[in-house]
Amino acid sequence: MLYFCRKFSSGVTAEWSEDEGLLQFRGKIYIPQNLDLQRRVVLLCHNTKVAGHPGRWKMLELVSRNHWWPQMSRYIRQYVSTCDLCLRTKPIRQASVGKLHPLQIPNSQWDMLSVDFVVELPLSSGHDAVMTVVDSVLKRAHFIPAHTTVTAEGTARLFLHQV
Repeated sequence: MLYFCRKFSSGVTAEWSEDEGLLQFRGKIYIPQNLDLQRRVVLLCHNTKVAGHPGRWKMLELVSRNHWWPQMSRYIRQYVSTCDLCLRTKPIRQASVGKLHPLQIPNSQWDMLSVDFVVELPLSSGHDAVMTVVDSVLKRAHFIPAHTTVTAEGTARLFLHQV
């Protein structure tokens, strides 16, 4: 520690001190770049029953009361975002979806269609994709050879000429 203080004797030592063998930075215990030690400090402030699994900002405030290490905020953010119990019991913060409505029943054949592509297939007769068109009433399907790079205009042409 004496070497450290002599080396940085240009006014920087006011931030660093030693108390009972503990290196301190601005009055807080300095935790070295030891992931196991950092994890244990955070675990004591996060996983105890008294702490109650606080969120990111509360955790940062709790840990930084007595401890400091470089990139402490980043470490705490990662720790809280990967806590299994927090992830399972976290409240959903988005509005409810509302009531579900059933799909309309089509009036006649070919009234409602679904179109999909099966892509990145092995080449067959120069094509590497299949465009599928299915009638919702009859469940009748058309399988049209296509290319993975087909555009919207190309899809419309395929539909017009094949279906």
